[in-house]
Amino acid sequence: MLRWIIRALAILVFVVAGLVVLAFAEILVPVGPDHTSSMANTIPGCKGRVLAEGVTYRIRDPRENEVVVVHAAVTDQGKVVPDKDARDRELVLRVAAVPGDTIEGRAGTVFVNDEKLDSITTKPFPKRTVPNGQYYLLGDNRSAALDSRTFGTVLRNAIFAKAFAVYWPLRDITFSLTPGSGAPPGPIDCG
Repeated sequence: MLRWIIRALAILVFVVAGLVVLAFAEILVPVGPDHTSSMANTIPGCKGRVLAEGVTYRIRDPRENEVVVVHAAVTDQGKVVPDKDARDRELVLRVAAVPGDTIEGRAGTVFVNDEKLDSITTKPFPKRTVPNGQYYLLGDNRSAALDSRTFGTVLRNAIFAKAFAVYWPLRDITFSLTPGSGAPPGPIDCG
């Protein structure tokens, strides 16, 4: 019996140590809630947690419609700014436009290169062309998201992982991060 307990504890220590190493190396990254509910309902507002992996973007660049994780800093004025060197915050957002694309919000819809991006209702925003080495990121909760409409395009080097699953709350576990459609839920009170 004692031998079994020692083996179980050794396995547990090994697994925990392995997860810590994977997280530190940004290979497997558990991402907690960002308290903005920018990705609700795709990721549950307030308490939703996702798993992300940092291998894909070491091999290739992000693609349109992928859900990415971005390092961000919080300024003294409380503004959130994507920054590759910061570890104040991690933002989870969807890639709406890649370098060279033109993006615009009009008539309640987002258009990329004059083609409809998705069916999420979005307030108008001005047309802009995404510069080289940068990405235009949007939250799925477009009426309350903290995204590129607020802080501008995001440098490629601030994007460090690709989200692939919701793991919390347990009732919402999913490997599907496809956007919904229609009106987003808007501001969510996390208090």
